[in-house]
Amino acid sequence: MDEQKRFNGNKSSWSWEKTIELLAYIGIGCIAVALLLSAIFGSKTLADAFRYVGEAIAYVVCIIVAGLWVKRKTHLAWLILYVIFTVSIVVLYIVNIVL
Repeated sequence: MDEQKRFNGNKSSWSWEKTIELLAYIGIGCIAVALLLSAIFGSKTLADAFRYVGEAIAYVVCIIVAGLWVKRKTHLAWLILYVIFTVSIVVLYIVNIVL
């Protein structure tokens, strides 16, 4: 029934799930293009640009999905660890791009 409803109605409605799926699709596309460019040309500038965008999208998708999982948990330790992990990822990713 859900599959039929998805094909027949509400084609223009967007949800968080569809947005995350689209972001994941764009992210893997960027990573694939980056790997292809570096394999063919060995060029680091264009390949790195695609890799950075793909990685950033992948990190954002993971952070959002993990946040939704943590939101369902009742123990405070899950939230504290989530914040520590998220801040670490953001800070270290920015540091790696700058250096």
